[in-house]
Amino acid sequence: MSAELSTLLPFIVGAAVLVGVALLLLLPPLFRSGRKQAAVPADADAGQAETALVVLREQLADLEAEHAAGRMDEATYRRSRDELERRALDEGEAGASTLVAAPSRYWAVVVAIGVPVMAAAVYLILGNPAGLDPRQIAGEQQFDPQQIAGMVNTLAERMEKEPDNVEGWSMLARSYVVLEDYAKAAAAYAHVAERVKDDPDLLADWADVVAARDRSVAGEAEQIAKRALELDPGHPKSRLLAGTASYQRGDYAGASAHWERILATVPPGDPVIASLLEGINDARAKGGLPPLSAPAAPAAPAAAAGQGELSLSGRLALAPALADKVKADDVVFVFVRGEAGGAPLAALRFTAGELPRDFSFSGVPRMAGDSPVPPKVTLAARVAKSGNPSGGPGDLEGRMAGLAPDTTGVALVIDQMRE
Repeated sequence: MSAELSTLLPFIVGAAVLVGVALLLLLPPLFRSGRKQAAVPADADAGQAETALVVLREQLADLEAEHAAGRMDEATYRRSRDELERRALDEGEAGASTLVAAPSRYWAVVVAIGVPVMAAAVYLILGNPAGLDPRQIAGEQQFDPQQIAGMVNTLAERMEKEPDNVEGWSMLARSYVVLEDYAKAAAAYAHVAERVKDDPDLLADWADVVAARDRSVAGEAEQIAKRALELDPGHPKSRLLAGTASYQRGDYAGASAHWERILATVPPGDPVIASLLEGINDARAKGGLPPLSAPAAPAAPAAAAGQGELSLSGRLALAPALADKVKADDVVFVFVRGEAGGAPLAALRFTAGELPRDFSFSGVPRMAGDSPVPPKVTLAARVAKSGNPSGGPGDLEGRMAGLAPDTTGVALVIDQMRE
């Protein structure tokens, strides 16, 4: 049973019970035979009204209990309470009447079918079952942070009474993550982990929030990630966390080793390769190791004749004379095009605040699909003041032509202003 169904089941059962009670009250009198109209003594009519008020009070008590237990949202609770109060007023006024309609089997059938159908229709129009899950409501504008926090507190109170409800506690942990209360999220994940011993995904999520709570992966978060790796040595999130912990401790070779194992599982052409390779080479450089020139991934099929490999790499810098023309958050695009021009074969994106910096097109997804890489290419870089890669007046540019697509050690300088 999914978490969403587990969450909705108590509400669905409670609603079905209330509808059933209503039908039990309404149908038996309607199935009895009788005249079309009958005079009812005033004292008998008052007794009937009193009985109805007792039933309404019981329904109100049930409604209060559902709301207090967190199985009914505030809006539904208020609508239902207002309806019960209105019915109570109607019953009080009915005591003065001495003329009532007789039962009818036709109306009994209509009520038996109509009440559940109408109840379902009204809930589908006015209700919101998905709203019971904080993951579904976190981004909805009609709930402010205080309302979401109130819902999460209600869920927490309920979970204290249901310690073995794994799905509920998992939802509570995710809810605390939405609220960025990482201490409570970590405690909720720890509660679930005591009952679920062999789930690496759960352990990785737990390690992640512990790292956010402690502002460091090295320590408790690393130990939890290692537990996940014992269950699944290839678990990518746990391996990433373990590598980050090694990096934070200054074990750069260990960090690179963890991340290289992830890289070896990434399919060729995946966009994550470039950023992952950048992190690996950063760790290898700090650890005194040579950089990787290509991702440690399964070899791609042999290239067609003339297609070649695009692995152009080097260092990008900004001319000192133009330093006062850029801001740290200006967007920098680096393109590779065929020597004859045309659409870019591949592109990288940085910010001006990162310059000077190394770059590499190894493993970068090709923008031109499977089209061949020409034997000579042009490398260009642009500080796009407007943020538009197509360029405009005031942009700063640099360019080098006639390069082989696998050239390394290129030194490209942005030294021109576009008119």
